[in-house]
Amino acid sequence: MRSDLGMLLKPLLLTAVLGLAFVSFHNGWWGSYTEEDLLRDLFRQYGSLAWPMFCLGAVVFTALGGPRQVLAFSCGYLLGGWWGGVVSTLLTGLGALLTMSVVRHAGMDWLRQRHGDRIEVVRRVLGGDTWKWICIVRLMPVGSNLLTNVAAAMAGLSRRSVLLGSLPGYLPQSLLFSYAGRGVALQDGSKIWISLGLLAGSTALAWYLYHHGFKQRLARVLDERRTA
Repeated sequence: MRSDLGMLLKPLLLTAVLGLAFVSFHNGWWGSYTEEDLLRDLFRQYGSLAWPMFCLGAVVFTALGGPRQVLAFSCGYLLGGWWGGVVSTLLTGLGALLTMSVVRHAGMDWLRQRHGDRIEVVRRVLGGDTWKWICIVRLMPVGSNLLTNVAAAMAGLSRRSVLLGSLPGYLPQSLLFSYAGRGVALQDGSKIWISLGLLAGSTALAWYLYHHGFKQRLARVLDERRTA
C-alpha cells in the first residue's frame, strides 16, 4: 500500500511545484516579467533556431536525468495538452537512446564490475519481451528514468525494444503534465481536471501491471539467483 501511495504522491507533488512556478510567473510574483515575456524573448532572440534549440536542449536535458515531467509541462504550455504530451514523449524517448548510446560507447567496465549482480538481474528480468517490461517500468511514476536507461544499456538490452516500450510507457504521464501545463497557461480549470483524471488512470494501470506480471517475474528471477 505504501508503494502504491508513492505512485500517486510523486506526480501530484511535481504537478503542484511546476504549477506554482508557472502561476508565480503568470501573476507577477517576481515582478512585471511574466512567462509570456520569457517565451517571447526566447523566440525573438533566436528566431527560427528557437524550436530546434528547444528540442535539442530537451533531449540532452532528459538524457542527463532531468525530470521528464518538467519537459512535458513546458511542452503542454507551449503546444497544448495533446501535442505537448506527444512531443515531450518523443523527445524523452530520444533522450533515453542518447543515454544508452553514450553508456555503451563509454565502456564503464568499473561499473560492470561493481554492480555486475544487479545488471544481471536487470538483464534477466527485462531481457525477454523487453518492450513490454520496459513499458511497465516507464508507466510507474517512481524510480529514476536515468538509472533505468543506464541499467538497460549496461544489460545490453536492444535500443529498439527499449524505445518501443518507452514511448507508450512515457505517454500517460507526459499527457498528465502537458495538460496541467496547458491549464496553467490558459487558466483553464478543465485542463487541470483532465490531468488529474490521467493521473488516476495511469496510476491504476501501473499498479495493475506491476502486481499482475512484473512483480512475479522479478521475484522469480531473484529466487532463481538465490538457489543457483
